[in-house]
Amino acid sequence: MLTNLILFNFNSGFEPTLEVASSAFILKTCQRTILVSYEEIKIINLNDCDSYEVKKGKASYLFLLEVICGLKSKLLGENEIVSQFKSAYKEFIKTENLNTQLLLIIEKLFKDTKEIRTKYLIGLGQKTYASITRRKIVNDKKAKKVLILGSGQMAEDLINQFKKKCEIYICARNKNAIENLKLNHEINVIEWGDYKSIITFAHIANTIGAKEIIFNKVFFENWKNAHHDRTFVDLGSPSAIDTNLTVDDGIIRLENIFSEGAIKENHKKQQIVKAKNAMDGIVEKRQKVFEKKALYHIPNPGQAKYVRK
Repeated sequence: MLTNLILFNFNSGFEPTLEVASSAFILKTCQRTILVSYEEIKIINLNDCDSYEVKKGKASYLFLLEVICGLKSKLLGENEIVSQFKSAYKEFIKTENLNTQLLLIIEKLFKDTKEIRTKYLIGLGQKTYASITRRKIVNDKKAKKVLILGSGQMAEDLINQFKKKCEIYICARNKNAIENLKLNHEINVIEWGDYKSIITFAHIANTIGAKEIIFNKVFFENWKNAHHDRTFVDLGSPSAIDTNLTVDDGIIRLENIFSEGAIKENHKKQQIVKAKNAMDGIVEKRQKVFEKKALYHIPNPGQAKYVRK
């Protein structure tokens, strides 16, 4: 069954447009957008993407496994990708014309990811995006309140990091997403586009990625002049900020976060080698299992029962 698997790996920010009848699993991270389909699929705006790579068969499954385990991340072993994978899965099972073979493959990825992380990668990704951001703002700056820009999974990861440490404010376009966050967290809301209010915050964590500039040089000059002690952590990809300010001015970009999580210890490198070797074995095992079994009925997507012919 893995033979028919096809994966497209795009740069972050690319939004693939599919035919209405297409069934595909899409995973978006700050570094890439992945589209996985079972058998050929038509991406209408494929020519709009400057560069991408295509993987097929077992190579697709292995690539996905490495991504979800954090081994394709610049912050090796990071944990945020697991939450992003779960969110993508929830969206995938809502798809019309859900492809049951692809559903089976994606659900097996959950099991294989857990096995690899448990055996080889525990503790490897302790320095993750959200935790490093918390340290930069709370530990280093002793911030009492923080503004989070955005309302996606990364924003919620930041809320969980900050909520016991300081007062949290949220500013985002998606009002429905903000209301959902308010149901689970104690947060305050700043209206989207209220730059005068945004500038009053000395410590800001941005999760919004966009091709257009949202926070320009004028904004940052005003923000800098308003605060002597300040931090703006930009986790958006593509970056939606335009400023010549640097780390010395309180601007922390993704590349700075990546360098924080650089692996230096030799034993961690050894664990990564072991994990990759184990992944090769898992992919081979999956291929053999899928060849022996055939899926002919899924009564409840998301809680599938797999039956041999």
